[in-house]
Amino acid sequence: MGMAVSWDSMPWWAIIILILGVYVGYSVLSNAYYTDALTFILDLPWNKTVVATLSGKEIAADGSWTYTFTQPLSPGQYVLYGTYRAPANEVLGRSDVYTISVPKGAPATAEAPLAPPTGEVVKVETSTPTISGVAPPGTKEVQVMDDYSGQPVRIARRMWVANGLILTIKITLLSFALALVIGLIFGIMRVGSHSPDLREHIWRRLAIGLVVIVLLVLWKPSWRTPKDLLVLALLVEGVMFLLPAMPYTLSTLYVEIVRGVPLLVIILYMGFAVTPALRDATNGALDLRGLPAAVLGLAFGYGAYLAEVFRAGIQAIPKGQMEAARSLGMTYFQAMRHVILPQAIRLVLPPLGNDFIAMLKDSSLVSVIAMAEVLQQGRLWISRNFRAFEGFNSVLLVYLIMTLILSLVVRAIERRARLPGR
Repeated sequence: MGMAVSWDSMPWWAIIILILGVYVGYSVLSNAYYTDALTFILDLPWNKTVVATLSGKEIAADGSWTYTFTQPLSPGQYVLYGTYRAPANEVLGRSDVYTISVPKGAPATAEAPLAPPTGEVVKVETSTPTISGVAPPGTKEVQVMDDYSGQPVRIARRMWVANGLILTIKITLLSFALALVIGLIFGIMRVGSHSPDLREHIWRRLAIGLVVIVLLVLWKPSWRTPKDLLVLALLVEGVMFLLPAMPYTLSTLYVEIVRGVPLLVIILYMGFAVTPALRDATNGALDLRGLPAAVLGLAFGYGAYLAEVFRAGIQAIPKGQMEAARSLGMTYFQAMRHVILPQAIRLVLPPLGNDFIAMLKDSSLVSVIAMAEVLQQGRLWISRNFRAFEGFNSVLLVYLIMTLILSLVVRAIERRARLPGR
């Protein structure tokens, strides 16, 4: 028993992964519904695509079938075949494999079905070829497959547009990147002066406001009436007078309002209020439905939380470092860029990692605007199979595996980025 590993010496994550691995292995091996649900959630396969599904009268009584591509194929090499499925969705086999090469500039013209394949690459003279086969008895439908297993570029393109897991990861990465930018900007604004001296450089700001008024009037001649000029002057000069106090005020307003509204409401507002209004206002030129709306909603909501993280990190750096940098002749922005922010970012890496994990889980909220991420894919699978237990268990497992892996990554980054003496 000297080779046995003590449970006390195993890290917590190893125990969880061990239990999870045993559970997942048993579930997948003992219940085919889990395999089907996970395949649907992952939107597999990524190396081939169902081009068309033939059924009913499209399959002759003797099992013969033909299919002509309706969409022209791009130049390149293709591996095509038909998969035969029974009424219970059981795979009965597949047809002979056609390996064809579509030349550049091939016209989309109808031609006779290709001859039975011989295993060699056949150069076709059309971008809409016709393939055929004979299905075995009991076939309910024929799925025409486009297999590109040996083409990494096409596989990457397929993965980029895949639903489920890939879409969840894509939404999370894009949203977090945008939230980092928003949070950093408003976090820096939040450490500004709460009550700056508005009298400092007041005449310079008012003169700039006068130039802005002149430019606006030249751009919009309809504003040259006395009433419009008075309103415009009061508005512009008022903004220029209050300009030193606006960064802190606007950033505080953004942080307090957004953190007081549920993230689900923000996503719904972005998906069903803001994006339709923008589309109507631009006559369809700016259409942010779908992925852009989901990314903007998550980024706008999490930007407020990340702004507080950056603010806390910046204020954790001793004030003497800013004073020392300014005494060396650095401007405020140079000191922030070269002295304060590099140290603050190392301090805030652990909370940023935690927020990234939280955003990964909260990405399930975008299912309310019909985004087919992990949760939505699981719900679609349940609606087709009426197996809620297996469906939601599969969703749970996918999220749990992702968060466990990210937790380990965050811990490793935290150890490597720790400031000396902390």
